[in-house]
Amino acid sequence: MGIHVGDQISLGGFRDRPNEDRMGQSMGHAWVIDGATGLGEPFMGQSSNSSSSDAAWLAQRAHEAFTRHAAITDPRALLGCAADDLVAAFEQERSRDLKEPWELPCGAFMLASLGEAGLTITWSGDCRALVQQGDGSVLSFGATPVSEEAEAALVARLGRGGDPARRYAQPEAMAELRAGRGLALAPGNAFILAPDRGFLNHLCQATVATRQASLLMMTDGFAAAELRYGLFAGPEAMMHAARGGGLARMGDQLRRFEHETDPDGVLKPRWKRCDDATAIWLQINA
Repeated sequence: MGIHVGDQISLGGFRDRPNEDRMGQSMGHAWVIDGATGLGEPFMGQSSNSSSSDAAWLAQRAHEAFTRHAAITDPRALLGCAADDLVAAFEQERSRDLKEPWELPCGAFMLASLGEAGLTITWSGDCRALVQQGDGSVLSFGATPVSEEAEAALVARLGRGGDPARRYAQPEAMAELRAGRGLALAPGNAFILAPDRGFLNHLCQATVATRQASLLMMTDGFAAAELRYGLFAGPEAMMHAARGGGLARMGDQLRRFEHETDPDGVLKPRWKRCDDATAIWLQINA
């Protein structure tokens, strides 16, 4: 009875940088977290439990907080406690004062919680969840083809040519990315996961009235296989592949496209050749 992990994978996007994704499952909850790549010099102090980037710090501290408070059944209450932990950790571990809102460590997350009403999905940002119900129908939450097309259009406009790994560094691109993130991280009113309780006011949430289902949760780097690259023809195909061949095989297909088919991001414009890609496959029985 409850939420059971059937398969999981987390692929780093770069050999010389930390994986800035996290995933976990505890009690009646499961989650994926995607730290947003920093847009400036590292800002957070380091400790044995954090890593070498602000995004990895945010993902790790959020993962620890979700685990710590997993006995809380209500997802909004759990996230409230996690937000308090993030704020406290930020104040304790930051190495300097915040100069610009865009410097604040931030990210996206997807949290699945099993309760009396069924399976509740709570999220912020561009992670993705697919829920296959007993009748075979698949519901999707989070990132969509439309949201991914909007990012691809921005990359095509600003990230002109060259190695995708260097597109962030172009002055025009960096200025626009910082401006957009600054708006999303307005002090006291953050729209995405951050050490700022404001993100609690902008959560997305949906409840599926089911007690038995399959669930695939993923960061946008893994969801790219469907949403950006078209390697899987929709949510049903993603669920079929996860059940049939497993997440490792899906990850291989993803990386082959990024490294061999379109290494320079010409066919599918993107900021990075490869993003961190994390997914967790779960069975829901209650």
